[in-house]
Amino acid sequence: MNYYYQALMSRSTNSVLILSACYLLFAVFSGCGPRASIRRDYDFSQINRIGVMKFDSSQVGFFASYDPGNAVADEFVLQLLDRNVMVIERSCMEGVMSEQDLWKSGSVDPVTVKKIGKLLGVDALIIGTVTKYIPDRKERFYMRDEQGKLREEIFVVNAEVGISARMVDVESGVVIWASSYSYDSFYVDSAISQTVSAIMDTLKDILPAMKKR
Repeated sequence: MNYYYQALMSRSTNSVLILSACYLLFAVFSGCGPRASIRRDYDFSQINRIGVMKFDSSQVGFFASYDPGNAVADEFVLQLLDRNVMVIERSCMEGVMSEQDLWKSGSVDPVTVKKIGKLLGVDALIIGTVTKYIPDRKERFYMRDEQGKLREEIFVVNAEVGISARMVDVESGVVIWASSYSYDSFYVDSAISQTVSAIMDTLKDILPAMKKR
């Protein structure tokens, strides 16, 4: 009887441990996706053309020859087109904004959004911020082995990119969608691509062009 009881208790304990592990695993992975908020009372079917502005990268800093805000905006354009969404050319949009002196500080207010919509014929703008930008790099360490010889070790440090994006209706200047996500990868280009892709996936059930895919 004691042996049967011990075996039964052992199996019960193992089951609890397995269930606990599964629960923890689910909790970890379920929290890995992008955060997103959508205005439920907004009619997304009226969005046919979208403009993408350069993302603000002032929080992360950048080199004079490379601005991650441009790289992120270009990736949004690429992935919107890949999902059958009509996107206006960025250089055209930013050229008009420069001519009209609409964007001075790097932030866009509702009045500016409305002017852009009228001038360029877009229904919505995607704007946002690069919240994290860590390029991939290699770090070298030097240490002595057991024989006292100096040895070089190279460690690869992954790139990590964080993005916060918003979609603004040009008629009202109201934010109708917002999402944020960060991703790390071996290379910074891949980190940007995967981060934007995950954020774009939160739009697949609401944008008409993306629903048709």
